[in-house]
Amino acid sequence: MLENEKLQKVLILAGVGIVAFIIQRIVTKFARRILGSGNVPQVTIIINLIRVLIWSIALLFVLKPVFGVRPTAFVAALGVTSVALSFGLQTTISNVISGLGLMIGHVIEVGDWIEVGGYQGVVTDITWRSTTIKAVIGDVIVIPNSVLNTTTLRKLAPLSARSVTIPIEIDPLANMTEVEREVYRLTEVATKPWRDPQMPIDLIEQGYGPLGFKLDVRVILVNMDDAFSARSAIVRACSGKDWLARW
Repeated sequence: MLENEKLQKVLILAGVGIVAFIIQRIVTKFARRILGSGNVPQVTIIINLIRVLIWSIALLFVLKPVFGVRPTAFVAALGVTSVALSFGLQTTISNVISGLGLMIGHVIEVGDWIEVGGYQGVVTDITWRSTTIKAVIGDVIVIPNSVLNTTTLRKLAPLSARSVTIPIEIDPLANMTEVEREVYRLTEVATKPWRDPQMPIDLIEQGYGPLGFKLDVRVILVNMDDAFSARSAIVRACSGKDWLARW
């Protein structure tokens, strides 16, 4: 009698295992085809999650007949454990879910220029937990994915990604027409090695600030890697001019 019970448990375990294996092969093959056609990054991780789900369901089927454990009691215990873990891993879980949304929705992709939380740079890597961007001056910034989902994210157009903007405050007593003419000339000469010759230099009036009239100088570069050099050249060219606002 005991041998028959053991044999029955082995057959149940083997049967459920075979069925789970077949379902896994069919579902993962279908999922890989769907996700692959959608160019979803890190498809392997998603496939592994599907495998875990299928085998978890299979485990519930064999708990009672093979191990004598009621599935409801097991699920209840698992639920308590999950709640305890979720409090400790709340930030990690939030980042993972946010990362999954970024990947599937193609919100941003590697190579995009973005601006988020005061940081601007090119996306170099997107993982489940964080996104890495390289700033203009070379800094590598790692941003949690949950921050990307809760903060205003600006995806820069190609021209915006190659633009450099320098704010200047002009003495309120200065002749703005002459100042703008000189700023244009200084910027044109200073940024010549890096500026896109096909794009104009923009002088954008921003109204009055605490020290004087605010003027933004915007230049489109050929290569954004030269932004720091171009920015410094403009600052040096305008430094010490008598029309600059003083404290």
